[in-house]
Amino acid sequence: MSTAAPTNAPNTDSAPAGSRVLVLHEPGPAGTAALDLARELDLQEGANLTVVAVVPTAASGSRCGGSALEFNTIVKETVTNELDGARERLGQAAGRTSFELLVEGEDRSPEEWIAAGGFDLVLLPARRRPLRGSGHPAAARLRRATDAEVRIVQRPR
Repeated sequence: MSTAAPTNAPNTDSAPAGSRVLVLHEPGPAGTAALDLARELDLQEGANLTVVAVVPTAASGSRCGGSALEFNTIVKETVTNELDGARERLGQAAGRTSFELLVEGEDRSPEEWIAAGGFDLVLLPARRRPLRGSGHPAAARLRRATDAEVRIVQRPR
């Protein structure tokens, strides 16, 4: 049984055969569940997978207390290692999967990048939000930017 909770489509865990599926990779149980669901879609339905990780950056300059270049480099290395872990988690499916690293402030925003990619399904790991249901901060922006189905994938219970 899948851990996905569809958000703007009928309750189904499948995707059309050959559909383009994007996973916004984030560390944690919900991120792992999103990768597992993507692997299922690849193996059972022949979905074409893309896994994207976003590298946040800190501002750098004289008004920001000095250079953040070293910090940003370390963060990028960490996110790259997390993306390598995602590749390992996908197992056989990794050979047919595209992996992308988007650097905040250098590349297009994730919403722009995803909208331009022509994806059919976007899997977002759920985040805990105090006093509200779990969701993902990018979900609403993605629904406005793309026609893709956007699913929030819950962490396993």
